[in-house]
Parts: sequence; structure tokens; C-alpha cells
Amino acid sequence: MSARLRSLPRLARAFASAAGIALIPLSASAAITIPEGKGVITFRDARGHADRELTVHTYRPARCDARCPLQFVLHGVSRNADGYRDYWVEAAERHGFVVVSPLFTREAWGGAAAYNRGGVDATDERSRWAFAAIEHLFDEIADGRKDYRLFGHSAGGQFVHRFLYFVPNNRASVAVAANAGWYTIPEWRKGKAAFPWPHSLAQAKAGEKDARRALGQRLVVMLGDADTDPNAQDLDRSPGSLAQGANRLERGRYFHRVSSALARDIGVDFRWELVIVPGVAHSGRLMSAAAAEHLYGAVK
Repeated sequence: MSARLRSLPRLARAFASAAGIALIPLSASAAITIPEGKGVITFRDARGHADRELTVHTYRPARCDARCPLQFVLHGVSRNADGYRDYWVEAAERHGFVVVSPLFTREAWGGAAAYNRGGVDATDERSRWAFAAIEHLFDEIADGRKDYRLFGHSAGGQFVHRFLYFVPNNRASVAVAANAGWYTIPEWRKGKAAFPWPHSLAQAKAGEKDARRALGQRLVVMLGDADTDPNAQDLDRSPGSLAQGANRLERGRYFHRVSSALARDIGVDFRWELVIVPGVAHSGRLMSAAAAEHLYGAVK
């Protein structure tokens, strides 16, 4: 990670003006309207981690007001939230939606356990899980909206699908998990899960009720059909992950297949989609473009 990204929360105010970016402070008690164009919001979550500053990169087309959809975008392992925000700018202008991309820094949020897995192993306080920050932030920027849309790529894709399990009554109308490296299967029964948490919900802090709710929520499992490198950097090779497949494409297909079978077994209306993007490997930019068209292509 570059020094610029490591120090972004501290330097955002210093560089925002020179970069032509609007910087507006956000307290946990005051709602705010997303600024026009590219913006940076600093958010301290009084209900979660008031000690941690969450930098949020935003984009609002000039024609957008509170009637435009709100699109959360979750970065990958590189923690480049500003880059992921930028991937969505063209589509936001074309289709008319607002982009919100929070930065979970390594300094404040640690490694995969704290980000990809939400920090659920570190505390029983749900409000302090990384997943909870999405809902808390939404409360501050909703501006009358009742729901939002959620996208994550790679590590962000891991975040997104687990978010559905661990945040009861979340207000995501649709979630997209793109090119995740491995998955938590929504099987909570110890006798049926091949591996325990974090590869399933067996022995997790989420259970049957959470699995049923998640299976009935709209989730798009989006996979690049060229994301097939078994030796890809950062690809987890633990036994539980390898059991899901040799590469990200295989693992995503496996996740959707076994989750569909589970939904049938327990009598849940399965609302997950499997979308294969042709000719794309592990590209956050290209998967963002594909997701934007899938979600907003019919919007004029």
C-alpha cells in the first residue's frame, strides 16, 4: 500500500482543496448531503468505533438529488477506495446514482479478519463489527432514502456476502459480490458443514435465522470467466478454501451451487443470481463496469 493511502485520513483535508475535491466533515449525530462531484467525507461512528476515522470517497452527478439511488462500493485488498469510486463515476453520470466508497485502512481495520470477515471474531458487540459501519454511515447520508445498493470486489466481495449474514435487517436492496477469493457457505448445521466458520456459519456468530434471511435477499454472485489463476496473489489456499475450488471462478460457482441446494433443502425462496462476465479476469475496473450495467442498465 502506498504512503498516500496509508495516511489518507490525516492528509485528506490538506490535499482536498488542491485536488478540487470537496471535503465535508461528518459527525455521527448530523445528517449530510453528499457534495456534487468527487468528495471526501470523514466519518466517526459513535455507535461503533468513535475512535476510528473512516474516510469515505463519494461522487454525486450534478443532476442527482435524494431521488437518485445510493451505491456503496467496497474496495479490495489494496484498500484503494478512491480508485474504486472512480471506476463508478462514468456509470453514475450515465445512469444517475450516487457513489459512496468507504476506506477501511489497514492501520484502523487491520487485515482480512478485521475487514473481509468484519471483525466478528474480535468482539461480540455487533455495532463494532466492520459490517455495521455500512448501516451506520447510511443513517447519516440517506437523505430520505429507504435503501441502498452494495458492491464489493475481491476482498470487498468477501465483505459483501458476509455482510448479509451478520447485519440483521440490513437495508441493502441488492448486493453484488464480485470475484471473491473464497466464501462463507450459509450452512449453520455442524453435521452438514464441511468446514466451520469462517468457511461456513457452523460455530459462527450468525445462525439459521441469519442464513435463511440472507438466502432470501437479492445477492448477485458476479464472476469473471477469466479469473482462473490458481496461483493468483492473495488467493487463499487453506483446506476450506481449496475445497471450494482451485481458483476464484470455480469457488464462486461452487458457492452459488451449494447455496442454491441449501435453500431448496430448507424451503427458502432463493433470490441469488449467478452472473458470469466474459473475457474478464481479476479486474476491479471491468467488474465494476459490468456490475453497474447489470444494476442500472435499464435506468434512463
